[in-house]
Amino acid sequence: MESDQSNLYIDFKKNPKLIRKSLEDLIPFKKWEFTESFYSLIEWINTTGSLLESNDCAFNAVEENNDKQYPYAKKCSGRLMILFRDIPENCQQRSINWLMENILHTVVSTKPNFRAGAICLSQNPTCYLELGDQPDTGGMGQQVTLTFFAYGKNERRCYESMNEVIKHAHFCLKKVNGKIKNGELDEIYR
Repeated sequence: MESDQSNLYIDFKKNPKLIRKSLEDLIPFKKWEFTESFYSLIEWINTTGSLLESNDCAFNAVEENNDKQYPYAKKCSGRLMILFRDIPENCQQRSINWLMENILHTVVSTKPNFRAGAICLSQNPTCYLELGDQPDTGGMGQQVTLTFFAYGKNERRCYESMNEVIKHAHFCLKKVNGKIKNGELDEIYR
């Protein structure tokens, strides 16, 4: 970001109109339906209706699939990094674990028969400068990364699968957001 001015951070909560103009990974794929689904997900997660937010995403075009677990000729992938809007929550490992467990449970229980895609979860260490960047200031925490994989026999089928994966991720994140709003996250601290 410091060496490449085209990679400047944009706060989509404050500038939602820039989402469709500034996500350079998606611009070349405007004609595909998954792009609209990805934009919709990013727009929703950065609205005031979401208790989560995103600060990074990526998309990788169709390529040959070498993963034998998925018997398709082509694959593509994407990434969405999410965090709690309540920044101190990201520094509580119990909260991050709760978020990951609830996303995972919702993903596997709501579309178990879809075989041409996957949503993988991981944690990434993050320094939340708002909370301090010195020892003992409480600014070290995590972000949750959702990595999307989609497969198909050709480019069109692969991007159709990606559309299903992203729509499913959007549905699951909305369900988890509802659980946060209903106070289920707070219950882990009682």
